[in-house]
Amino acid sequence: MASFRRVLIGLASLCVAILCGMCSAQELERPPVLPPARAADCICKPDDTICKCEFRVEHRLTMVLHEERQLVKVDGGVLKTAIGGRTLTPEEQERVILADGEESRLVIAINGIFPGPRIDVYENQELEIKVVNTFHTDSVTIHFHGLHQQGSPWMDGVASVTQCPILPGQSFVYKFKGYPPGTSFYHAHIGDQRSMGLYGPLIVRKRDIEPISEIIVTLQDWNHKMDAETAYFRMITEQYDFSNPNDIKVIPTTSSVDGGLFSRFEFQSGLVNGKGRYWRNATVYTTSPLERFKVRTGILYRFRVIGAMTLYPMRIYIEGQALSLRSSDCYNLQNTAVNSIIVHPGERYDFIVQFQESAQSRKEYLLIAETIETAESHPGKYHAAEAVIEILNHPGKPSLVPPNNKLETCTNETDCKVFNCPYGNTGSPLRSCLNYNDVNNTDPYRDPKKVLGQNVDEELFFNFAFPGFPGNTPGSVNGRAFVSPPSPLLTQSNNLRTQCDEAKCGKGQICECTYIVNIPGDSVIQMVFTNIGNGSGWSHPVHLHGHSFFVMKMGLGTYNQTTGRLINETTDIYCTDDNNFCTEIGWRNMSWSGGNVPGLHSRPPIKDTIVVPTGGYVVVRFVSSNPGMWFLHCHIDLHNTNGMGMVINAIPDKHPSPPIGFPRCGDFLYNGENLSYDTDVVGNGDNLSISKGLMAGIIMLWFFTCNI
Repeated sequence: MASFRRVLIGLASLCVAILCGMCSAQELERPPVLPPARAADCICKPDDTICKCEFRVEHRLTMVLHEERQLVKVDGGVLKTAIGGRTLTPEEQERVILADGEESRLVIAINGIFPGPRIDVYENQELEIKVVNTFHTDSVTIHFHGLHQQGSPWMDGVASVTQCPILPGQSFVYKFKGYPPGTSFYHAHIGDQRSMGLYGPLIVRKRDIEPISEIIVTLQDWNHKMDAETAYFRMITEQYDFSNPNDIKVIPTTSSVDGGLFSRFEFQSGLVNGKGRYWRNATVYTTSPLERFKVRTGILYRFRVIGAMTLYPMRIYIEGQALSLRSSDCYNLQNTAVNSIIVHPGERYDFIVQFQESAQSRKEYLLIAETIETAESHPGKYHAAEAVIEILNHPGKPSLVPPNNKLETCTNETDCKVFNCPYGNTGSPLRSCLNYNDVNNTDPYRDPKKVLGQNVDEELFFNFAFPGFPGNTPGSVNGRAFVSPPSPLLTQSNNLRTQCDEAKCGKGQICECTYIVNIPGDSVIQMVFTNIGNGSGWSHPVHLHGHSFFVMKMGLGTYNQTTGRLINETTDIYCTDDNNFCTEIGWRNMSWSGGNVPGLHSRPPIKDTIVVPTGGYVVVRFVSSNPGMWFLHCHIDLHNTNGMGMVINAIPDKHPSPPIGFPRCGDFLYNGENLSYDTDVVGNGDNLSISKGLMAGIIMLWFFTCNI
């Protein structure tokens, strides 16, 4: 009888499991997504215990049919073979990497596509991404930007901080859980490879119904003449216009309305999902096909916008439409109506749009993402990324080469609201600025109560700038230009030989070293990111790995209310050194120290990347609960490569041990002192334990062999 009862219970449990599985399959149904998934994408099934995908990282050429080895040209919005002029089939067009259609140049592709495949995973689902490096010369790593890597810090993808580079011919499996849910992306974390296309969208879905149709938009600034290494050296030397060999000219840097500068990386085109067109001047542009989203009126669309740019912030808007801001960097914001959003490199934004049928309706609208460079700093040019939004149920025929009328409905009476300005004034009566002081956190995942109040456990100041004397102004944090160590800090910290020497990196000095700051566990950490002193003048989007933080306050300088120019930097913070390098800084009013800062947000938004305005600061807080070595850096690739980064060593005594067999690397100096495979404190001795066991086995084998 008892056994029969167990059988009945087993059958009942099976039925419940089947029914629950059917319910969960219904709950986890994906919404329609544009662009549609391709074979190369990594689309996880809701019931996958482990979602496995393979990424083959390779070089490809734009404007080429790869398999056929045929060059392609653009003709009136249509792709044709360069020799013979045959119009490509739709299938062939899909296989061509376009970029801006201007030249055939080298890019980085994954699984043959550029940008890389979409990763689409469910919250807390386990991912295994096998990265295969097929390059002939370059190494790679991949960082999954926005994911916390709780319990798996060695999967964060930062070369020399959390792992060894993946060398040509090698493979590396990243294994981690998808969290937090929201819009993220992945990208290269060696040098400036992101500028060549090594990035792609990463969507983590909540496990409930999401009925809103989605449109994924990745933004990139593009230069069709420079590869990653050339771009870096142009940035630190000079960039030139070689179009006339008899009159070579220096290409001047550009600026935003506040006078903030942009580094030497000439913007030639903007790309949406790897497609764009080259504006030769303010009115003439190439006819390369743009990304096209086909939508219908009366339907809500969630736009997931990803800032994969190398340098330039872009102000995104849709012709004639209002945007309902919903979230940033994976976390919800109180719905806010805006006309445009400035997206900085590393940031992500979700907004909702519903297209309506009216007398003013059109067959097509343009999604436009203009750089925030002033027109005066690049006269006669137009810098923007564009995509076409085609209304399927509106009569008419779509245009192969849609015009850009730059249509915004801004007036003196109803000015346009611009969200996320890196300055206090737009310099125009037609537009007004909003920033993170003006929006509220509504995310159910993160309650800010723990970080509110006037006390914190740890207060840290970090100045992101280019201070120094003429000829020595590297990118730095607190005057320390980051030097990558020869071995990963997380797993081989005993190999570190480039740590900062405070005698050389002290007050008012510039040095090059591996800058590391420890923070304790289970503590409220307040970080103040600043951009002041000798070496300020460029806005910096600062990204913290392994964490999301609450934005407690943004502090700005003072601006000319007519022109928008920065007059004076903030007076809230002062530099203590005579050279104004701001290697050591603090609150001017000492009563603000320890968390007692006035004007803190009561419902602070949550971010992992935040722009630090020129002449200003940002106060952020979080509770330290994720042990690991976490990179903190400017997300402008060129600035990061130049030294504007550092490492936060969170809860040093609780770093989890890496998986058995995790790769190790380092210098070999042929001096009998190579320590590349020594154990260290960070690794918790696991590899040493294996080595000891192996050594014990060898000794026992030797003992018994010698005594036979």
